Amino acid sequence: MTALLSNRRFNMRKSRKRVLLPPLVRELLEKQRAAFRKQFSREPEPTDPIFFDPDCAYPRPLSQRQQDDVEQEILAAMVEVGINPAVVYAVKKTGRIVTAHNQQFLSKEELDEWQDAVKEYYSTIDARNIV
Repeated sequence: MTALLSNRRFNMRKSRKRVLLPPLVRELLEKQRAAFRKQFSREPEPTDPIFFDPDCAYPRPLSQRQQDDVEQEILAAMVEVGINPAVVYAVKKTGRIVTAHNQQFLSKEELDEWQDAVKEYYSTIDARNIV
């Protein structure tokens, strides 16, 4: 399963494409930046992880176990607030949260994978066994 929080690093400074972030995402990223400054007493550098291990003395990405724990919390919250179980299943299966706002940034293959997961849910999966 692909983790929602990936250890892959992207150098956005090399990209000329600008993406407007919703206010909630900007707020989350600013909270992460503040937590980084508090933890490491410096500004994050482009190669530093956004989501870092809070128990480490240096900026290290979350371990796979930590990522899996966060992913489980996200999936459980999605179920708790009543998000369509097919969407929850597709998030778990693909590791992506696809919305009307971000689907334009996915490749055809990524979007097909998401849509196939939704179809798979409706044809074979029982929602009670997702989380």
